Amino acid sequence: MKMMPQLTDAATKPTTSTKDRILESAVLLFEAQGFDGASVRAICAQAGANIAAINYYFGSKEALYGEVVKHVFLSSEGTESMPLLKHNPSEPIAQLCEWIEWHVTRYLPRHNSTLATFIRRELANPSPLLQEIVDVTVLQSLEALKEIVSAILPGGISEDVLNHHCLQINGPTMVAAILQPINSRMPGFEPGNQSVDMLVRQAQIWSLAGLKANGADIPEHWFARN
Repeated sequence: MKMMPQLTDAATKPTTSTKDRILESAVLLFEAQGFDGASVRAICAQAGANIAAINYYFGSKEALYGEVVKHVFLSSEGTESMPLLKHNPSEPIAQLCEWIEWHVTRYLPRHNSTLATFIRRELANPSPLLQEIVDVTVLQSLEALKEIVSAILPGGISEDVLNHHCLQINGPTMVAAILQPINSRMPGFEPGNQSVDMLVRQAQIWSLAGLKANGADIPEHWFARN
């Protein structure tokens, strides 16, 4: 029978479960030190748990890291869930604007620096679970975007063109998140220099303009919205 690992200081941290404390500690240490730098011993010490608890609750350090990254990505959705075409199928343009607002707010580092840090770390030094992370997190939002964009573009558009538009909508925000440490050191690009509403609106206009240039019927009032 699998034995429950004992906590080293359960009396001092009674308010959360061992598994939750390990996850919380792992988020902090993996963010600060990366997959290779954060040791199982350090994670357990910060969580007040026995080292055996990692294997008991997660199976391995790799599996724990996967849970941490998925937790960070999925919790970044906040209180607002990702807009989907099925939420308002008769108004795909409105849904695209909603999706862009959700996306920009989700990835801007000043709103979620932890998420941006994990993205940079995965790009610089991909973890063993990168493909699983992509499948569970990034691809879900991209597939939702493709469904919305497909409903806006005229019929007969190729899959390549559809994918190109989605990357043009998705990419700039991701790039801004990744490059934030550099951008923040350039005059005029410091954090807080532009309001979130302005950044969202700009992304919406550029995205709609690109779709219109490819034959989508985008009424002018969408470009004039405040």
